[in-house]
Amino acid sequence: MRNSIQKKLFITYGIAIIIGFAILALTLLKIFDRYFIENRKELLYEQGRKVAREAASVLYLGNPDSKSLINDLQVLDKFLNAHIWVVNGEGTVIAVSGSREDSLLGRRVSEEKLCILAKGESIEARGNFEGMLSEPSLTVGYPVFVNGRFSGGVLVHASLLEIQGNLREIYRLTLWAILVSVAVAYGILYIQIRRISDPLREISEAARVIAGGEFQRRLDIKTGDEIEELGRSFNNMAESLEKIEENRRNLIANISHDLRSPMTSIRGFIEGIVDGTIPEDRREHYLSIVLEESKRLIEITNELLELSNIQQGRLEIREEAFELNETIRKKFIAYEKRITEKKLNVTFSICEERIMAMSDKGLIERVLSNLLDNAVKFTPEMGSIEIRTLSKEGSITVEIKNTGESINSKELTKVWERFYKGDASRGLYKGGYGLGLSIVKEIISQLNEKIWVSGGEGYVVFAFTVKKA
Repeated sequence: MRNSIQKKLFITYGIAIIIGFAILALTLLKIFDRYFIENRKELLYEQGRKVAREAASVLYLGNPDSKSLINDLQVLDKFLNAHIWVVNGEGTVIAVSGSREDSLLGRRVSEEKLCILAKGESIEARGNFEGMLSEPSLTVGYPVFVNGRFSGGVLVHASLLEIQGNLREIYRLTLWAILVSVAVAYGILYIQIRRISDPLREISEAARVIAGGEFQRRLDIKTGDEIEELGRSFNNMAESLEKIEENRRNLIANISHDLRSPMTSIRGFIEGIVDGTIPEDRREHYLSIVLEESKRLIEITNELLELSNIQQGRLEIREEAFELNETIRKKFIAYEKRITEKKLNVTFSICEERIMAMSDKGLIERVLSNLLDNAVKFTPEMGSIEIRTLSKEGSITVEIKNTGESINSKELTKVWERFYKGDASRGLYKGGYGLGLSIVKEIISQLNEKIWVSGGEGYVVFAFTVKKA
């Protein structure tokens, strides 16, 4: 594996698994060791107490050669796999459980051990018991009292090598179980990490493809978790980028078309004047056309710059209180000539005689100019325009409704796009540059207001909100 998130996760979680299982193994081994030692110790104590009861009478009578005691010691020796000694009050070994230990008869235990027994306390020791045993053993000693008087004790020795041998077998089984568990855990970890890293690698590769300009790339990630959600978000981003790229191409094509048309006209007329194709008495007429086309070029350029500045947040907003109805009337007067020429019927309905708005007056006038210009431009002769203001809680809604050819729902969602001109085959919106409504949309957005468009059979309505003063 290369140096990737997959490798890092595998190493990090792998180390965590190893440390966790190592701690578990040490804990289990400690528990097993304590359990076996304590269990063996309890068994030795229990049998030691039984031997002590029988040894009490022997010690009391002073008969160390009691056959019943010797037999019992030998039986317990085989049952416990342990060596049993009986010592008298002076600490001398007077009876042993095995014939191989006869050499220990007559030997004495240390005063320290004897004092412990004489106090009525038990002995617990590990080792060779002061060199008297040939191998390390677990020794427990139990005192013997007769008629309240210390008479000796019973010492039981169990080989630690035997206990450790049993423990080693358990250790081996435990170790194998832990190793298998670690292997299984690593397998599950590897699969899980692959479920995380493979989709991330796929997303990374798709991002490189999209960065190269191939916006059609999509992901198909089915993990049922946050990574799948990330994949869906990535696809949404790719779709947005694809749409942006498509809009960019359309924008370039539309700008090229809208700039080429007036420039071609200007060039043609100027060439005609220079080479004499256009007669001198018609030059003034064509020069006026050149002037209009120049103004058209400047208007397109200015609107593009204005839209760019608004979208980049360079729009300076100055809020002030102003009378909205009067502002609408003044803007409408500017279109009086065109309204008269087209014989349009205009209706102005207001919710209140005087209503104060709080916004940037200049920007609201810019919005009204664009919407009124559209309404006048696209209303057929003898048609009608209705302007209404509606007062709502905290805001005012301005509606501009004009009659004309209907716009279907698909086109209604696109009227805010730059250079959108409706169905060119019907010539409905060919007169515009396709930037006015985009500018209006951006201005309203910067003012934190709302704007929308709706339509029906034979009419279109544009509406926007303005905050009340």
